[in-house]
Amino acid sequence: MAWRNRVEVSYGTLRANVAAIRKAAGERLVIAVVKADAYGLGLERCARIYHEAGVTALAVATVGEADRVRSAVPEARVILLGSPLPEERPLVATSGYEVFCSTLDEVQEFAHLANPVSPLPVHVHVDTGMGRFGALPEDAIGMVLEVLSWTSLRLAGISTHYPMADHEQVANAQEEAMDDLLERLPPLPEGCLVHYANTEGLLLRPQGRANAVRVGLLLTGIVPDGCPNIGVKPAVRWVSSLSLIKRLPAGHGVSYNHTKRLERDSVIGIVPVGYADGYPIGLSNKGNVLVQGIRCPILGRVTMDYLIVDLTDLAFPPAPGEGVVLFGGQGSEQVTVSDMARLAGTIPYDVLCGLRGRCEVVGVP
Repeated sequence: MAWRNRVEVSYGTLRANVAAIRKAAGERLVIAVVKADAYGLGLERCARIYHEAGVTALAVATVGEADRVRSAVPEARVILLGSPLPEERPLVATSGYEVFCSTLDEVQEFAHLANPVSPLPVHVHVDTGMGRFGALPEDAIGMVLEVLSWTSLRLAGISTHYPMADHEQVANAQEEAMDDLLERLPPLPEGCLVHYANTEGLLLRPQGRANAVRVGLLLTGIVPDGCPNIGVKPAVRWVSSLSLIKRLPAGHGVSYNHTKRLERDSVIGIVPVGYADGYPIGLSNKGNVLVQGIRCPILGRVTMDYLIVDLTDLAFPPAPGEGVVLFGGQGSEQVTVSDMARLAGTIPYDVLCGLRGRCEVVGVP
């Protein structure tokens, strides 16, 4: 069957990836990050799979995402990363979601909004170098003590975030700041999570005093550049089909602004996917797709709805409806998300999270 624009997510591979991550985490618990529609793979389906595979909690960025997780997996722990908007706080305070707090004001407001009968689980987030959410370590100590003083709040976690886990000096300084903070606190409640390792942190940093890790990209089977592979495999493949085949003479311009002129008589194919679907425009004249297991270059500018690809070197005459792999494997060849990101001058997160519009996301074994 010919597919116009299909993203295939392997449920079996996702489960196997969770198992590999849990093994690598050792005694640490695993928090699965499913924000941004589980990095483009489908929030509801991934939340169920990760929960059933044994992760401790599911983390999201927005209240709307948290609601979707709760609908899909009512029994799961749901952690809200970042700060809810002021108008969202009354709802969050009684939702049962676990919430990050970055300021004393947030802690105090939630303390007044929450019910002591069902204390709100709070994670005090510490800014040890990310410069985004979180309180500076000196302020975080007071926040932890404040949380512990309220019957309407429960200290569920203390966290920080690596901006560059592969930078030894920066990461060491962050870990030292967390160690110092933890030394200055009273004994933490049973079950309180201490977590700061993200995907790169899990793969590159020692365990330290953390008892949990947060992983997102690694669940999809994508390993960041410079990191070891702990046994995960790509769980997603993006496929399409050739919609038109035509021949053009040498010297003919291709696509908008003629950023490419053909150097030879060529067979070209039209693929019905473009930047409106999330295919990076940065791959204009750079990217490759797979047809018949052969890398076929992108010709000219990526357009809103279509790619133009060079089919001249295929062993067999191509035909409309023939399969195209945008990323993933075909035969013995593979185009990885990391390959695409590198050529487009971006990162794998951006490529995955960019899948949108007319992409049909389906589950496969």
